[in-house]
Amino acid sequence: MTKQQFDSSNFVAGPAIVTGAGRGIGLDIAAHLLDCGSNVLVYDIDAETGRAAVEQLQRSHPSQRVVFHCGDVADEESMREAFDLAIEHLGVPRILVNNAGVNDLRPLVRLSTDEWRRVFDVIALGTFVGTRELARRYMETGLTGGSVINTSSLNYVIATRGYAHYCAAKAAVSQFTRAAALELAPLNIRVNAIAPGLINTPLAGSFFAENPAVPQAFVDQTPLGRVGETSDVARVAVFLASSLSGWCTGLTIPVDGGANLIGMPDSWTLMGSGLGLAEPTPEEWTLSGHH
Repeated sequence: MTKQQFDSSNFVAGPAIVTGAGRGIGLDIAAHLLDCGSNVLVYDIDAETGRAAVEQLQRSHPSQRVVFHCGDVADEESMREAFDLAIEHLGVPRILVNNAGVNDLRPLVRLSTDEWRRVFDVIALGTFVGTRELARRYMETGLTGGSVINTSSLNYVIATRGYAHYCAAKAAVSQFTRAAALELAPLNIRVNAIAPGLINTPLAGSFFAENPAVPQAFVDQTPLGRVGETSDVARVAVFLASSLSGWCTGLTIPVDGGANLIGMPDSWTLMGSGLGLAEPTPEEWTLSGHH
């Protein structure tokens, strides 16, 4: 057996698109990819947040190229425009991080079809649209070798009340990851997913400040005894984007401090009252005109 020398120059495959990269996990993944020499297109639906992220990343990585595309990942035309922009300024993307997500806490009897569709559009449809676009560009250009990294969640296997739409969408992402890995293997495109546990994002942090019992309940269910940081997820994303994971495809990797070994606390019990949400009642449902 030949021992291969680690070559840091081949650590990351090349230009990257990261969706939902305006803040939180996506922003940190973009920063870590830049650290490793990749140029990055930041894709976010919020123009102000996205541009601020690009300015921050460009300041911290002056020798790298960072561009911004504002759009909805579920919009096919927007995704095509993002790839066109990336190709123009960075080259054909070799890394795609389908990270954009949306969620709210709502019992399924109060969940509208529009709310259900929106969660599926961003999380499941957006992952499909981005992955399909990457594969098509590879076929058009004759390229091979790349990495797709999808953001799933522990909720793809662990259900919790109030998140029926989110749990179902994340399960779709993980199963899509497996199917796409099979189909894109002939192009040597590896497709994997990350399933984070509770991560200290800006949004989560603002909620924790008012509800300290929430992070503590998750810590109590986490063998490694802490809430995760965005860098914990970003480092795994870099591994999946690199040649170090060259024999890995179709995986969903928990990044959760071991929480998947125990389970997750019930989100509705923990957060419903803190968000001013009461348990739904049959009377309320009947009076609202729904049957």
